[in-house]
Amino acid sequence: MRKLLKAIELTKMGKLDEAEKIYKELIKENIPEAYNNLGNIYRKKGLIARAIEYYQKAIEIKPDFAECYFNLGCAYMEIDNYSMAIFSMEKAEKLGFKQFDLDVQLALCYLAVGNKKRANQRMEDEKVREEVLKYIEEG
Repeated sequence: MRKLLKAIELTKMGKLDEAEKIYKELIKENIPEAYNNLGNIYRKKGLIARAIEYYQKAIEIKPDFAECYFNLGCAYMEIDNYSMAIFSMEKAEKLGFKQFDLDVQLALCYLAVGNKKRANQRMEDEKVREEVLKYIEEG
């Protein structure tokens, strides 16, 4: 547990390579959080396919890992696979993941696949709508 906390702290400090080494040690023990966090590092490095692989492994070990489903959805968004992103994020929500970012990302996904009705449902909260519009304006 101490190693995991150290790796999380290193990640927050931007020391991704150091954190990656610790997470790689921890995955030998099949710790789902280590796989998830390693996926986050790979996503930050632009290694999306590898990130997806690690998220899927974390979910295989811990099928109710809501945060990991959200992260997996974000990775799918980065490669424009909006259907899989929606599937993953909706699964995260069913497992209890409730965050502002979930509403924003799902609204963007629904817009990307042309489902304006579901996007508008997500954007009923004015803050969510503002954030989605910011993303759209930034392109």
